[in-house]
Amino acid sequence: IMLLRQRGKSDALNGGLTIGILQTASHPALDAVRVGFMQAIREQMPKKVKFVERNAQGNVGSAHAIAQSFHADPEIKAIFAIATPALQAIAAVEKQKPIFFAAITNPQSLGVIHPTTNVTGSSDMINIPDTISMLKELVPQVKNIALIYNNAEPNSIFLIGEMKKELDCLNIAHLDMGVTHESDMLSAVDSALHKADVLLAPTDNTVASTIDLIAQKALHAKKPLIVSDNLLIDHGALAARGIDYHVHGRQAAQRFMAVFNEGKKPRELPVGYAASGRIFVNQNTLKKLSVSIPAHLEPTVVRR
Repeated sequence: IMLLRQRGKSDALNGGLTIGILQTASHPALDAVRVGFMQAIREQMPKKVKFVERNAQGNVGSAHAIAQSFHADPEIKAIFAIATPALQAIAAVEKQKPIFFAAITNPQSLGVIHPTTNVTGSSDMINIPDTISMLKELVPQVKNIALIYNNAEPNSIFLIGEMKKELDCLNIAHLDMGVTHESDMLSAVDSALHKADVLLAPTDNTVASTIDLIAQKALHAKKPLIVSDNLLIDHGALAARGIDYHVHGRQAAQRFMAVFNEGKKPRELPVGYAASGRIFVNQNTLKKLSVSIPAHLEPTVVRR
């Protein structure tokens, strides 16, 4: 085992290292994770590192096929899994090569974090009480919130459950508008806009993939759309208090460096958690909805 660890470290230092990247789908947050991870490794590795990038484009079958190819390729010495389906696919077949992950909210629920694991990474768990607090500050008259998400995504299910608990504690009514397929999202949004004062979404791949149309519909209905991914603000959502996904990718890279440059084992590295303190708002949406930002929040606000 020590020989293998020394060889991995030597390969990394000499540039003889190929990393397989399995990305669940294409959207701004996941793309930013990938870019941040790759940039950090290229900056810190003294020699060239090769990346084999594969994208499942939201197809679970494709994710498993890519995972099998990474497992079978002796040139690939490590795998970076972006989002839950990617990690589930690779962790199911790869038990030896180190696996690093990002853009996963509750990795402990996936059964991959245990005393003998070959998996480590960084969680994108948001601060839900802070998110709900922000929503109340921006929309103080809120009475009913529609929760929009894909109820087939484990991350989304977990976050929605936590959001419901927080809303219940605050005695704010909420509607569950979960969908199973992307094709159902827009009809669910139409229904939500007729029933609720505000739309609220967790970090969710389906929401991210359809954000332009969701934001357009919400703005047309004069209803605030609060998201959990800062990058979605650029697509018309009103506000978010999420994490920086580029920085998040770099955090995952730090665990990679700990394994390949410091000789650590994945099981020795605890899951990391990203910080989220700033509030991102879309200036155009803010004006169209006539929403005011309380003065005490201004120091934390980033206007886009």
